[in-house]
Amino acid sequence: MIQNDMNPKVAVVSFPWKSYAPYKFLSDLLKILEPISDKIVLIDGNTDRINITSEKVEVRDIGMSMHHLKNIKLRFHSAILWITKCVLVQFKTSLELIKAKKEVDVVIFYVAYPYYLLPLITAKTFRKKTVEVITRSKPNSSLSKILRLQDPLLFRLLDGISPESKELTRELCLEKYKNKLLPEGARFIDVSRYTAKKTLNERENVVGFIGRLRKEKGVVEFVEAIPLVARENKDVEILIGGSGDLLGWVKEKCKRIENGNNIKITITGFISEEVIPECLNELKLLILPTAHAEGLPTIILEAMACGTPVLATPIGAIQDVIKDGETGFILEDNSPACIAENVMRALEHPDLERIVENARALVEREFTYEAAVERYKKILEHMELGGSK
Repeated sequence: MIQNDMNPKVAVVSFPWKSYAPYKFLSDLLKILEPISDKIVLIDGNTDRINITSEKVEVRDIGMSMHHLKNIKLRFHSAILWITKCVLVQFKTSLELIKAKKEVDVVIFYVAYPYYLLPLITAKTFRKKTVEVITRSKPNSSLSKILRLQDPLLFRLLDGISPESKELTRELCLEKYKNKLLPEGARFIDVSRYTAKKTLNERENVVGFIGRLRKEKGVVEFVEAIPLVARENKDVEILIGGSGDLLGWVKEKCKRIENGNNIKITITGFISEEVIPECLNELKLLILPTAHAEGLPTIILEAMACGTPVLATPIGAIQDVIKDGETGFILEDNSPACIAENVMRALEHPDLERIVENARALVEREFTYEAAVERYKKILEHMELGGSK
């Protein structure tokens, strides 16, 4: 049980993903927990990627790193190897939890889904309070639907469930666990770095996609929408930023589109975190036509903070921050025709300045560092009171 006269000691358990994005999230989470925890034990792999600025943080690296299963060529032997490694990751994570059993009160599972069943059982065995911060929405792939079969067991074992945003409660049917639901575990945006350095009037008509160049992110549909956009507005330019397995296809396809449609397309490849604010300040519109089971994509909040209008599909927590015509624009679907039509609708909107002002105000009100600390403080307080509302 958490001691009432001091801050709790927290273990943060994540899955050792090969991709870099989760480690930005973990770095932010550690910053949030630092002022409201007496100690933080971080259990993960690839921990050299995490920015640790507090002496309160003790790192326990399990020495493993893994791709998502959908990135593996599904040959029998490779699938068996992946499953074996996945079990080994959970086993090694559980051993670290056992070693830390006298040092922690609460175990937070963050970007660990759906591979944390053994560590969860271990934490419960040693009577630790457990909470998962939900960063995903309704599954839309066969693999995700299969993995989701363990959700009833996970949610039954957990003491607390913290959806990243309210909309995820509805999408994942979490109302049935209402006694375990906690305040939203959204992170924060550094509004001093992510700010509007150019007004919309100072920007060219640059429409951008920034994200992983993978099919589920909607980059294929975005690229196929470019010729349709070019027919409607010859002044529009395109920027595509990011890396992924479709980078080669994107380059080849865009070269043909440029030659046939007289439209300028810039493909940057990977964009480092340091230059994303400057990149967003060059855009007149950011598009996220994702079909992925998103939680709350950081790039959306970063764009809103930079005064860049956002056009996105209504997936997961996106619906909580993007209200069509108020704080951004919503796509009915992510077909190329729909994307092109809505690009022109957004660029020609008569009150675009008001929309970006509303979006910036929302970020400043709900997604600052101070607001995130208050959210997580309430989460830990609920754990102290027994893990229920």
